Amino acid sequence: MNIDKLIKLSKKPELFKRSNAEFWNDPHISKKMLEAHLNPDWDAASRKLETIDASVKWLSENILPNQNIKILDLGCGPGLYASRLAKRDYFVTGIDYSQRSINYAKKKVEEDKLDIKYIYQNYLTIDFEDEFDVIMLIYCDLGALINKERDILLEKVYQALKPGGIFIFDIFTDKNRDASNLRRSWEVAEDGFWSKKPYLALTETFLYPDEDTFLDQTIVMTDDKEINIYRIFDHFYTKETITDLLDKFGFRDHSYYSDLVGREYSRESKTLAIVTNK
Repeated sequence: MNIDKLIKLSKKPELFKRSNAEFWNDPHISKKMLEAHLNPDWDAASRKLETIDASVKWLSENILPNQNIKILDLGCGPGLYASRLAKRDYFVTGIDYSQRSINYAKKKVEEDKLDIKYIYQNYLTIDFEDEFDVIMLIYCDLGALINKERDILLEKVYQALKPGGIFIFDIFTDKNRDASNLRRSWEVAEDGFWSKKPYLALTETFLYPDEDTFLDQTIVMTDDKEINIYRIFDHFYTKETITDLLDKFGFRDHSYYSDLVGREYSRESKTLAIVTNK
């Protein structure tokens, strides 16, 4: 075990410094992520299925204008929202950067005979223009982006929406966690989430208070001495900070909810859902 390397890697990194380890398309991690997406009782990669059902129902009945609209589902995963929307006769395109999730979604489309277009692509590289009536980014994905990526995405979402189009997304708030959640933990596993090989995983949470950002950093060492580091950022927002950001990119007429099931907005909620317009 290379202790000196571990000590160096375990130090608090520069804000928004990405790691180089493959995540979304790592053969093993992507398999575990898909399992998490499809587990009906987990609020892990996706919301629980009962929450997804309630969210699609609320959106269909209260937010989406009619069935004859085009919806873009960014970070669609295995198509849990897209398939439910398609069954309600919406025209849906789903984009995700996990080839495994997209392959699963395409297979389900064939089995269920649904009219959905799935695209394997990093949604930061989309280049649509005035094409969609509605764009969705669900399960707080915006906060996982570093600021540069977030700004690129907001520009591209605005460009991809038709005039008057709707952008629907959710974020974590400052009530989701605080300095008391800073932690260190370790895990030893055989064929666990991080690797098919036996491994030791060291996880630490850091807070960047001036940037309203947490970082969950995991160092994974396998029994063949391979070391990988994974960094997952969580930029949280308040109603005021997300409003300023949306105004900056030209969005207007923002509506706020505690979640995408339509619960009334509360400052005490751990999530904040926004429906805004181009």
